[in-house]
Amino acid sequence: MTRKKISILLIVMVILGGCNLREKKVPIEGIDMVGILAFDFESDATFKLTAAIPQKSKDSNQITQIYTTSTDLVTDGVVKIEQETEKKVVLNQLRVILLSEEFATSGRVEEVIKHLYRNTQIGNEILMAIVKGSAEELLRQDYPDKASIINYVSDLLQPSVNLAFNPNTNIHDFMYTQTNPNFDPIIPVIEMKKEKVELTGVALFKDKNMKTILTPDDALFIQAIQGKRKLAPINLTTKEGDRLLLDFIDNNVKIISNKSLKSPRLKILLNVEGTMTEFKGKEESFKHPDSIQRLEKEVEKELEDKINTLLMELKQLQVDPIGLTENVRRHHRGKWDTELTRETISKMKWDIKVDVSILSTGILN
Repeated sequence: MTRKKISILLIVMVILGGCNLREKKVPIEGIDMVGILAFDFESDATFKLTAAIPQKSKDSNQITQIYTTSTDLVTDGVVKIEQETEKKVVLNQLRVILLSEEFATSGRVEEVIKHLYRNTQIGNEILMAIVKGSAEELLRQDYPDKASIINYVSDLLQPSVNLAFNPNTNIHDFMYTQTNPNFDPIIPVIEMKKEKVELTGVALFKDKNMKTILTPDDALFIQAIQGKRKLAPINLTTKEGDRLLLDFIDNNVKIISNKSLKSPRLKILLNVEGTMTEFKGKEESFKHPDSIQRLEKEVEKELEDKINTLLMELKQLQVDPIGLTENVRRHHRGKWDTELTRETISKMKWDIKVDVSILSTGILN
């Protein structure tokens, strides 16, 4: 073997040896896996970063340890928490990101989510939620009937047909809608009430800031117009004073655009099928078909009014979490941007037609 080949071989061995030293694996006992990261507003320059970390040791007094630090960068905050735990802090098991309401209106949400989205340690299915009040306080509260705050919040935010708060938002959903000129992000809102956490609404974003909080019914109507087939049950009170709980079985939507950018108008045709699981009103037997048809007409009018109210609010705010402007954009040949979305939604008009079929009255009949 020539001297040149020997020299090259020695250099390669030295480089590989150095890589092995740098990539020395940390034993599992020396690792803390963050389950929840929470962000609270502190100032224009800094924020509070809180990490919820499950404890592996059976001798630990707490199932979940909470650490908080002040920082201006996510990575710097994680390093500061490492100094407190004296272990390697990793985000491989991160499940939830919480943002306080004040932080959500500070314009920094996209900044921190984009950083985490690019982190190769974590996946795209991490759920997000806005916290009314302090996100740190929510994590530090005692929940006597819950084994772990991490599992509690994560399970609460999981997509469920029994919740009117879908679409539950993960970081991929947020980044997609945040960077798509035809959509505005929405994120579920949670709140501490006594000794439990409840889903109480949906935060609507405009540009980089949270703009307003929508009601649970509004979240369901957004799903319906987007074409989600299975919807959560809804509690309705008709103009006649009848109250009922309608459990949706199927939902179909068709949106027809006039293709005009100057005077955009949509025809929204919504067909829903469901069963009535609870009723309180004048007619309770529903033995005659006419009584069911009467109730269907009342429900149709109520849904049309509620959806129209939601669309009027979105129009005034010039936001589009549904993607209505996409029905105009696909017929537009020029460049499309967020400003054009704002302009289009502010001029948009619509005609709403809801067709309700109550397939059965359940145990009421």
